[in-house]
Amino acid sequence: MRLIGYIEGTNHARTFGDYLYAQGVDNQIERAQGERYEVWIVPEDKVEVGKNHLISYQSNPTDPAYLESAEKAQEKRLKAAMEQEAYAKKVKGRDAIAPRGKGLSTGRLTLVLMVICGIVFLFQQLGYHRAVFQQLSISNWTPGGGSFGLVEVRNGQVWRLITPIFMHGDILHIFFNLMWLRMLGTVIEYRQGWKWLLVVVLVTASISNIAQYYVSGPLFLGISGVVFGLLGYVWIKGKFDPFSGMFLPPGVVFMMLLWLGLGVSGFLEKGLGVGIANTAHIGGLAVGCIMGYLNTLRKR
Repeated sequence: MRLIGYIEGTNHARTFGDYLYAQGVDNQIERAQGERYEVWIVPEDKVEVGKNHLISYQSNPTDPAYLESAEKAQEKRLKAAMEQEAYAKKVKGRDAIAPRGKGLSTGRLTLVLMVICGIVFLFQQLGYHRAVFQQLSISNWTPGGGSFGLVEVRNGQVWRLITPIFMHGDILHIFFNLMWLRMLGTVIEYRQGWKWLLVVVLVTASISNIAQYYVSGPLFLGISGVVFGLLGYVWIKGKFDPFSGMFLPPGVVFMMLLWLGLGVSGFLEKGLGVGIANTAHIGGLAVGCIMGYLNTLRKR
C-alpha cells in the first residue's frame, strides 16, 4: 500500500475514493489533519494509475463523471458485502443463499418488516380495519390536556409503541413506504447488520409514534416515520463517515426535505385529501440523524 498524495475536503475525498473504487482501484482514504486526507493505493500495480486519476481529479473536480461514480461504488461495495456473507455461510455449512438477480437482494430483516406490513394491510382490506386498528394502534384513547395517556402501554401492552408502523391507509401509501424501506433498510442491514437495523427501527418507530400521538392523538398509521428515520440515519452517517459505504445523493436529500416541507405546510393534505403524520416524519428524521451522528462518534 502506497501513499500517492493528499486531497482537501471531506466531500472531495469521499467522491475521489468512490471514483477510484468504481474504476477497480482499491484504495484507502485516511484523515491527515482537519479537512486534509491522505490517498493510499492498496495494490502496487495500480499506484501509477491512482496518481494519474488524482492529477485529473484535482484539475477538474466538478466533472460529472466523478459524481456519478458514487452510486456505482455504493452498489459495488454492497454486492461485495453480499458475496462475502454468502461465502461465509457456505464455509459454515449453512443453507446456500437464494440466487440474486441483477439488483441488490432485500435484507432479511427488511423483508420480514415488509411481509408483516403486507399481511396487516391484507387484513385491513378484507374488512378488518377497525379490529386491526384496535389491536395495533398506539392507543384507543385520545389524550387530553397535553397528556400522553397511553393507557394500554402503561398496562403492559408495550408493543403498541411500535405496531402502528405496520398499518397503512391505501395501496399507494404502502407501496411508496415499502419501496423506501427496502432500499434504505437493505443498505443499513448489509453494511452494519440486521441487529443494528432493528435498533434503528425500534427507536425511530417508538419516538416518532409517541410524538405523533402527543400532537394529534392515536388516529395515525404507517411506517413513514421509520422511513424518514432511515433516510436521516443514512444521510448523516454518510456525511460524517464518508467511507462507511452509505451515501444519499443530493437529489434524494432534496426530495426528502421537500416532501417534509410540503407536508408541514398543509399542501399535501389539501392536495391528496388525506391526513399526513408530519410530527412522526419530523420526529423520525430527527432521531435518525442523531443516531447516525452518534454511531459515527462511536466508530471514531
